[in-house]
Amino acid sequence: MALATEFVPLQLDRLRDTAHRMKDEGWRFIQTHAAYNEPNVDLYYSFMKDGNVVNYRIEGVTKEDPVPSITDIFLAAFVFENEARELFGVDMRDIAIDFDGALYAPAVSEPMTIITPEQKAAREKARKAAARKDAVKPDGQGTSAAAEGAAGAGGGFAMSEEKLQKLEAKLATMSPDKVAKVRAALAARQEKAAAAVGDAGAGEAAKAQPEASEGEVLAAKDDKGMQEGPGARDAQLEAKLAAMDPQKAAKVRSILAGGSAPAESDGGQGAVETAATSDSAVESKLALMEKAKARKVRAALATAAGKRAAAARGE
Repeated sequence: MALATEFVPLQLDRLRDTAHRMKDEGWRFIQTHAAYNEPNVDLYYSFMKDGNVVNYRIEGVTKEDPVPSITDIFLAAFVFENEARELFGVDMRDIAIDFDGALYAPAVSEPMTIITPEQKAAREKARKAAARKDAVKPDGQGTSAAAEGAAGAGGGFAMSEEKLQKLEAKLATMSPDKVAKVRAALAARQEKAAAAVGDAGAGEAAKAQPEASEGEVLAAKDDKGMQEGPGARDAQLEAKLAAMDPQKAAKVRSILAGGSAPAESDGGQGAVETAATSDSAVESKLALMEKAKARKVRAALATAAGKRAAAARGE
């Protein structure tokens, strides 16, 4: 006959109440089982009735936690409670038949909590593998995924699985202070790599942004100025100027200020209006603009030309 088995979490302070209830409901006591879960102990209390088995699990019992006996409810528990105390160091209290450490009389104290170096290494390896698996999330937000991504995009900092295992093995032999310093240094390197990736991405985005022409900047100034306040207009204008060639930006600033364009390197020849109208590239851009915008740009250039001519005549 197949047994229906169930595991139910239980708080230590509810142990005796649960044992009383199981007794009243006709359940039969099977066992108390202790399992070492470094550095503490988990206790299992199993009961059976009508082909059903219920295992109450009390996790993380420390050596300082007093565990009340249930031998006054189920006398058969005395063997298991003596065993849990002698072999696992559980502080069992008020056992009806107490062997006081003489049930097994082990040569060493709490022998079931002692693990060999090989067992400890195997457990540590399993724990680290589980931690790495948790760190690599499906959405790519895990720490391992972040480190690999930084290296792939130019960050230059990532570790292979083999190197990571060697590093963890070395850290296991170091003092806690040194381990903390090493981990802090690794975290700093990873942050630096991630920042480098972010800066590179921003630079590429800036390169991809097409440079605005003088005509486009002036047209944008006129259009935005009619629709938005001066603060928003100035911010948008400055953004376009920042994307332009510095020499072109200086010309536009001069036009916007109502003055003449700065002198060229050939001795001051060629005002901005002359350069703009004679520049076939500028003219081709003006031809592609809406007629209203093109008229505004040409009017601005003509006004600047008139002011420059008046200044040259000394008016």
